[in-house]
Amino acid sequence: MVRPSKERRVEQLPPVTHYKPAGIPLRGLEEITLTIEEMEAIRLSDIEQLDQAAAAERMEISRPTFHRIVNAAHQKIASALWQGRALRVEGGNFRIASHHCQTSLRHFTCQTCSHKWTLPHGTGQRGHDLACPTCQASTVVRDEE
Repeated sequence: MVRPSKERRVEQLPPVTHYKPAGIPLRGLEEITLTIEEMEAIRLSDIEQLDQAAAAERMEISRPTFHRIVNAAHQKIASALWQGRALRVEGGNFRIASHHCQTSLRHFTCQTCSHKWTLPHGTGQRGHDLACPTCQASTVVRDEE
């Protein structure tokens, strides 16, 4: 009996879901489907140029599993390019990584000069340790926005 595969961690969805040869309508082409996790593996290995161990860690899978995923993706992409087929990016067994701590912002106000600014969570700076970027005063308070 085959063990069910666990979800792969994907940091972002691909911005484009179809690739095809120029000048041929999509309806006239055979398609090869690339899964979301295969596209993420391509992004991590070829765009971010991470080694397989680091990329596997980011996807929360083993290195051999990452190797299989990225090899399957490379084979599908090469096949689509060589045979003039369309690539469709969809499906798979994945979950979108939570970027809450990286994308939510903290709002601050300087009580001396009233300057307001924001910082993302996870910068390592605590509000009471900050100095105002305008007047360098340490009278900084965090706003409840």
